[in-house]
Amino acid sequence: MDLNLKNRKVVITGAGDGIGRALALAFAREGANVAACARSQDRLDALSDEMEGAGHLFTSADLATVKGVEAFYKNVMEQLGQVDVLVNNVGAVLKLANFYELTDQDWEDAFQINLMSAVRLSRHCIPSLKKSACARIINISSIAASSPQDVFPHYSAMKAGLSNLTVSLAQTLAPDKILVNSISPGPVWSKSWEDEARHSGSDFEQAKKEIMEQTGKTIPLNRMGMPEDLTGLALFLASDSSAWITATNFTVDGGITRNPF
Repeated sequence: MDLNLKNRKVVITGAGDGIGRALALAFAREGANVAACARSQDRLDALSDEMEGAGHLFTSADLATVKGVEAFYKNVMEQLGQVDVLVNNVGAVLKLANFYELTDQDWEDAFQINLMSAVRLSRHCIPSLKKSACARIINISSIAASSPQDVFPHYSAMKAGLSNLTVSLAQTLAPDKILVNSISPGPVWSKSWEDEARHSGSDFEQAKKEIMEQTGKTIPLNRMGMPEDLTGLALFLASDSSAWITATNFTVDGGITRNPF
C-alpha cells in the first residue's frame, strides 16, 4: 500500500538508537525528509550512512533543556522549512530504581526528558503543523504509563503524563486538523536493555540472549519486541489513511496487557 509519505517533513526525536532510529530509517524508505535528533553525534553519523534518499537533517542536541529544543527546532525550520509529522520519541528511564532510591533530581530529570521535551517541541512545531495538509503528532509512550510496576516509578509517571497530554492536545488541535495519537510499546530491545546486558558482568551476547529469552517468556507472542515492530503503525498514523483517528493510544506489546477496551 502506498502511504503517500514522499517529501513529507518528519521530525523524529531520540533517533540515535532503538525505536527512534528504526522510525527514521522507515520514514526515509517511504521517501519522507527526516529531521533526526539525538544527543550522540556519532550515532547520528551512523544513522545518516544508512538513510535512504536525500534532504535529511541530523542534529545533535539535548532535548531535556530549553536551549536544546530551541536549537533543534531552529535547524528544522532552516533546513526543511516545514513540519508535517512530529514524532516525540525521546525518553529514558535514566535510573533503574524503586521509589525509595529516587531523589528529587531523579524525578526532575525524568520530567524534563520524558515529558517537557514533547511539550516544548510540540509548542514550537504547532504553528508549522497548522499549515500542513497532513499534520500529525505521534507520541511514543509506554505500557508503563497504564501498568506501572515498583521499579522506575518516575519514568512510568512521566509516560502517563505523555499519554494524557496526547488526548488533551488532540482535542485542542482538532479544529486545526492536526491529529494527535500515541503508541505504547511493551518491552522493546533498546539501549537501556543493552546497557543492562553490558553491565551484567558476563559475555554481552550471552547476557543479551538470556534477557531476551527471560523477558520473552512473559509475553504471549513469546519474544521481546524489536524497534522495527513499531514502524508499520507509526507510518500508518502519519499517512492519509489515518485521517479519522485522533486522541487514541495504540498498545504494541506482544499481548502483555491484553486490554479489550
